[in-house]
Amino acid sequence: MANNSRTRRPNTVTAFVEDGTSKYAMEAVDYDTAVATFLYDCTVKNLSSFTVKYYRNSLKELVKYLLIAKAERPIDVTEALLKTAIMAKLNSGVKDTTVNTNLKGWRTFFRFLNERSFLPTNPAEHVELLRTERRIIPAFTTDQVKALLKAADQQSFTGFRDYTTVQLLIETGIRICELEGLKVTDIYWKERVIKVFGKGRKERFVPFQATLEKQMKKYVAIRGPLDHDFLFVNIDNSAIKRRTVQENIQKLGIAAGIKGVRVSPHTFRHTFAKFYIMNGGDAFSLQKMLGHTTVEMVQTYVSLFGADIAKQHRKFSPLEHLHDDDND
Repeated sequence: MANNSRTRRPNTVTAFVEDGTSKYAMEAVDYDTAVATFLYDCTVKNLSSFTVKYYRNSLKELVKYLLIAKAERPIDVTEALLKTAIMAKLNSGVKDTTVNTNLKGWRTFFRFLNERSFLPTNPAEHVELLRTERRIIPAFTTDQVKALLKAADQQSFTGFRDYTTVQLLIETGIRICELEGLKVTDIYWKERVIKVFGKGRKERFVPFQATLEKQMKKYVAIRGPLDHDFLFVNIDNSAIKRRTVQENIQKLGIAAGIKGVRVSPHTFRHTFAKFYIMNGGDAFSLQKMLGHTTVEMVQTYVSLFGADIAKQHRKFSPLEHLHDDDND
């Protein structure tokens, strides 16, 4: 009887090199080849250019460290070396969340090499993400949002565009990379939803309401017909880039005198989630609108913003109610 539990061989033919009495794939003995093969696979899977760039940058940092540590081939990498690399990053002052961002890329890389039989084992198999402290999520107050909107010069095209951008970010909570790729054809006016292409090229529909609809219709009319469909454009009619959006929002923050919170597109994403939860929205629909694959981040929003803590404290303060029974 055939043994059906055998591991299937990869359906690829790769170059091998002699190393003593053993033969290894080039991916096992050369970092450049290993990284190139991995990134090619990412491209074939149609991962976004931003995801491929993220993997390339995180692996560049790792390889640099491994070569310094005398692990000159991928097959020489051990679990202990990877953990040492993590500690080196932490000791250099890198935030734990940033280390985890890099570590996710490293783990995916070595899992790929192992699953494709380029490496006999996966040195990152038991390397876990760092436990991170739950930090206060920065978000704008209602007054700060109003101040940012007021700071935009609606008498100029760029100011009117930035005013519309701020309204869109606070209404939908979309990522800056998603905003950058928006097209006029992605707006479904009748249904009041915007088609967004998120991480991993995943498509989702995000709703909006009458106030944003009115503003976007004005902006689209001012934008006028162009030879491309990108929604947000520069004064020369070229599609706006994320860096420009970031810089323009920072300028609005300076003009509005915003202090104590970073004025960035991502802060609008947190602010959207904060207001949505505080106004009674549920975690499931929030997860769908934000495009999160897991509920972890959404649960953080719920735990932080699920109730107006100050209002609840005024209502149920132990000290304020300490003598309630004295009048009985």
